[in-house]
Amino acid sequence: MIIITLNNINSFKRVDKDGHPHQYAAAINVPKHQCQQNFNQNNFLTQEKAVNVKNAITDETNALYQGSELIAAGTKKQKQYYMHSESLLLNPADNSPMTKLLNRRYDGCSVFYTFDSPCADTCLNPTNKANILDGLKNWKKHDGIKAFVFKNFWKFDIKKDLQTKFKQIVAHVPLFRCVSGNECYACKGEGNTPIDRRCLPQVDKREL
Repeated sequence: MIIITLNNINSFKRVDKDGHPHQYAAAINVPKHQCQQNFNQNNFLTQEKAVNVKNAITDETNALYQGSELIAAGTKKQKQYYMHSESLLLNPADNSPMTKLLNRRYDGCSVFYTFDSPCADTCLNPTNKANILDGLKNWKKHDGIKAFVFKNFWKFDIKKDLQTKFKQIVAHVPLFRCVSGNECYACKGEGNTPIDRRCLPQVDKREL
């Protein structure tokens, strides 16, 4: 399921003028049969045009795209900082782009993908007003298949306690790491189960 949907979401990825992929996040809410094997991929997200999505999320004054089955965000420039993609899509929790997307189809397959993992100091910090935890809590109530997916680790979090931080996501929705279009790992972490090591940075202890 994850690989099927991820390969389609990646067609909307943010690539800036330098030719390198940049941070973005995207979420879909599609009929549940579209996340299952043998589905005709030609009928996936047909109402969303990749060029419109890319133009919207690359514009740092807005950085947000809201379609009928897909939402996406880049990073939005503020005076002294950038608002992160995940926060743009999941806040404010009760009236966020994600909430509106989920309300369009109550039993659909919903997948949230972020290029870099949510940052520990803002997105996964309960005391920060821009955290995404209330948004994830609301998503938990949604019927149907759910998955939160990331690819890379946020560069400033490599040496932080992501075991604890990621369990905050798993408390609400299953977490996956997809390192390529055909290689994904279930991060687990439910209850007392630890987060799978493949979903955590492998830091050389000599560097600590």
